[in-house]
Amino acid sequence: MFFKNYKYFVNIIKIHFLGLNRILENKLLLNTLYLIFLILFFMLIIFIFLYQNTKKFIFLIDSIYIEILIWFVPTLIIFFISFYTIKSSFYLNPFKNIYLNIKPLIIESISLNWKWMFIFPYQKILCFNEFCIPILTPIKIFLISNSIMNSLCLPKIGIQLYCMTNCIKYTYFITLKHGLSHGISSNYSGIGFKNMRINLFLVAKKTFFYWINSIKNSNFFNIKKYNIIIKKGVFLYPKFFNIRNNKVFFLIIKKK
Repeated sequence: MFFKNYKYFVNIIKIHFLGLNRILENKLLLNTLYLIFLILFFMLIIFIFLYQNTKKFIFLIDSIYIEILIWFVPTLIIFFISFYTIKSSFYLNPFKNIYLNIKPLIIESISLNWKWMFIFPYQKILCFNEFCIPILTPIKIFLISNSIMNSLCLPKIGIQLYCMTNCIKYTYFITLKHGLSHGISSNYSGIGFKNMRINLFLVAKKTFFYWINSIKNSNFFNIKKYNIIIKKGVFLYPKFFNIRNNKVFFLIIKKK
């Protein structure tokens, strides 16, 4: 039963996780589990050997070679686990650009009550509760809250980032597969926080540019619309706008 569940868990990791960060994180977790099971397996063999050789039991208990073996091998494995974990943690640093020679796609996000605003400054579009990104392209997303502390969570991508007022945070990530990822607000921010759900579509670059061009025909977003939108309330459907100024994100922050 255990091996069936374990195999199912491994398949979930391979098929359903879409972001490079999440795949590497789960690979790190699985490799750590392998090494932990290796320690348990080694200790089990030692105890079985001791109890099967009852006549030599007293000799083995007093043997310095057995003590060295029992202490040295697990210590070596634990050292390797520590080294592997620390090295992987630096490699998976969310503030580090994965591909230094490729310019990332910039997305600016603002947490509102109770909705998510996503701005594509260079593409000059603005979205609420839904957006689209190209696969195999580094993404740099900035995040800030319009009111109280909130948290952007995209489980399949491997992102969970807290945001607050007057504090801009950012993270890098990259997606590897086509698909649909859902996001939520993982920090309670009021009665409407359960409606802060995000649809994230992962598509090819060509499809992404089609999506950008389709939104460019939408209504223009201005400060009057922003003053209406920031009022408490939820959006039952995603909304899309065209923007003239690619510094909307910083204008909103300055206005606060």
